[in-house]
Amino acid sequence: MSIFISTGELSGDIYAAKLSAALHKILPHEQLWGMGGALAEGICKEWDNALLHIIGLGRIIKSLPSLFQLRKELAEAVVKRAPRAVIVVDSPDFHIPLLSKIRALGYKGPVVYVCPPTIWAWRSGRAKYLKRYCDLCLPLFHFEEKALQAWNVRSYWCGNPLIDDLDKFIPVGASLPDDAMRVALLPGSRRSEIKTLLPVLQETALKLKETGLHPVFSIAPGLDEASKTMVRNNKAGIEATEISGRNLMHASKFVIGASGTTAVEAMLLNRYMIVLYKGTALEWRIYKMLTHTPFVSIPNVLAEKMMFPELLQDDSRADRILHYVDLYLHDKNYCDDIHKQIVSNRRLMGEPGAIQRWAEAISELVNS
Repeated sequence: MSIFISTGELSGDIYAAKLSAALHKILPHEQLWGMGGALAEGICKEWDNALLHIIGLGRIIKSLPSLFQLRKELAEAVVKRAPRAVIVVDSPDFHIPLLSKIRALGYKGPVVYVCPPTIWAWRSGRAKYLKRYCDLCLPLFHFEEKALQAWNVRSYWCGNPLIDDLDKFIPVGASLPDDAMRVALLPGSRRSEIKTLLPVLQETALKLKETGLHPVFSIAPGLDEASKTMVRNNKAGIEATEISGRNLMHASKFVIGASGTTAVEAMLLNRYMIVLYKGTALEWRIYKMLTHTPFVSIPNVLAEKMMFPELLQDDSRADRILHYVDLYLHDKNYCDDIHKQIVSNRRLMGEPGAIQRWAEAISELVNS
């Protein structure tokens, strides 16, 4: 008896590790196996998801045969071993074709999609695949559940797992000394993000130091050594730490960094964040063509207004970042409004215990 779990990147690994721990308690006789990264604890990792961390169009094209082979191996293994459930976490560009292959080869068991594609924001056509292949989707936000149900996709929202970690956050492990002038700089958890954002953040950090602030770079867990070295040996000579990003944000006055889950974490830690995104011209054109939301940052989606500044593409510059730093530090009304909205947003995140409820929902599917 077993359950197959597949993750594609760092955030998925973290959710999968927590879900695995909950499943082990509810379904102690089920072996959890599949694909994951270094942080996907609790899963017997027979495939490493590092192959999915591809940078650049040229490398994507060259890697297609390997990706197709990986998909084939996973699908054939699922059909051969007939797990009692298939769980995939995020990474829709890989997982939706994988689910298609699994179903085409004849797998009839329940399929659960944790952190399903953001059809509310872009590529809503994916909803028909979720409806066709999945028995249950477990989204992170209530507005995602509404979007999925509008497409007749079976969905269950029961709160956001980050609440358990960050609602009354106490730093875990190594901590930082008190420093009222510290600023957290988060260049991202992927090499592609770091390559594009590090130059901007280096320039910004030097300007922040001139004003008496203390910028510190975060080195994300799970990064390859070359990327870690890039951040650690940044050309501006700015301090870098491998202490968890959450600990760094909690110990900082405010945050500047890559768009993603970090913005939600900053919000739950009651920290102001300036959100950055800088991709290739092709990536940006595709995004603009396909997206149908005015915001890239979840806290702004929740607030239905620009709570955290979003500096995207050519707007992702040191002078623009510094403008919002100055606004936050010196305009009391602006600062107060931000923190009032953070309190309102927190109410929209649900109650603690989401991972446990995910595990219970999966257990019901497995035993039905």
